[in-house]
Amino acid sequence: MRSKTVVAVLLVACGCSADPTAGPLAAEPGVDASTGDIPVEDDDGPAPATTGNVDSGGESGSTGPDPDPDPDPEPETTGLGDDPPPLSDCAYESTSFGQGLQELDVPTGSNTRLTFTVLGLPNPALIESATLRFDSYDADHPGEEGVVYVGGAGPFDLPANAAWDNANGSGTIDVTGNLTEGSNTIEFGAGSLQPRSFYRIGNVALDITASVEDCEPPPEGPMGDVVPRQIDYMDAVYTQRHNWVLRADYAFTAYGAEHIESDVDGLFDPDGSRTGTATFAFEDVVVGTYEIQIRSRHTENRNPAGALFVVDGEGIRIDQRDDLSFTTDVWGVRELGGDVTVVLDSTMENASDSVIWVRLEPV
Repeated sequence: MRSKTVVAVLLVACGCSADPTAGPLAAEPGVDASTGDIPVEDDDGPAPATTGNVDSGGESGSTGPDPDPDPDPEPETTGLGDDPPPLSDCAYESTSFGQGLQELDVPTGSNTRLTFTVLGLPNPALIESATLRFDSYDADHPGEEGVVYVGGAGPFDLPANAAWDNANGSGTIDVTGNLTEGSNTIEFGAGSLQPRSFYRIGNVALDITASVEDCEPPPEGPMGDVVPRQIDYMDAVYTQRHNWVLRADYAFTAYGAEHIESDVDGLFDPDGSRTGTATFAFEDVVVGTYEIQIRSRHTENRNPAGALFVVDGEGIRIDQRDDLSFTTDVWGVRELGGDVTVVLDSTMENASDSVIWVRLEPV
């Protein structure tokens, strides 16, 4: 009997039940005596109180000291790499570098410009400094001789010196902050000198200091076997089509009503300016060296300044009055790749230009 009394006392003291199937006793805090259930906080109710700070990225009930909110923050970047190459001095020559000087001989106020193209420039954010340099001839009137545009920025005064009268000279212009990535067009135009501007320019280049590993990357475009590519005048894209006569054998700009009947599409309706462009777009040109050939109808009444053909931003004039025949002229030899655009630009002229086809002939 004594042993049974001890057991009963122990059970009461610990709040336990001798019956293993019975629910918890009412004396246990937080327990409903009638059901034996533990109450659950309503989903929309207040969050339980906590001690210490709670990490906003952790569970709402977590407690303890505040961990490092961002133990491994991502470093800020400029998109140019975390460790750019060291500064290098690079010379980017125009595509016509070494091919002699081009001549500008125009009246004051003329919009005609000599055009040069420099390819492969890096991202401007990598360029610390940039200088345009070139050779000149007869640039002898400072502040009046001519103006220079770099990628549309400008005008900059053409460097000139009285000592360069009928003599060679050289010029430099600081163009830092005026360059774009890839292709850049450099233009030389007329100044305020009366009654005309006359000078020659060549060997155009850009000297830059930039964070680059390779100064001049190769042209972008597909690799493989180079093949001839040709686009005929009927497949060109025209602006101011009403000033173009597309005959059965060639195209030309004109202003005379006598040509209306000879236009194959009946779209010739001249406004008297003889201006417009014809664009020949070559897509996915395999990287290689090509001779750019232009075939046209030469006559004595063609543009006295020469037809301006612009290849990937570089303009060269072709004399279409030197013979009176269907003639194939060589615009030049260039390394090309990717999308190549050739434009017959007659927008600044009031003279007749002609074209039959443009051909990229592998060298």
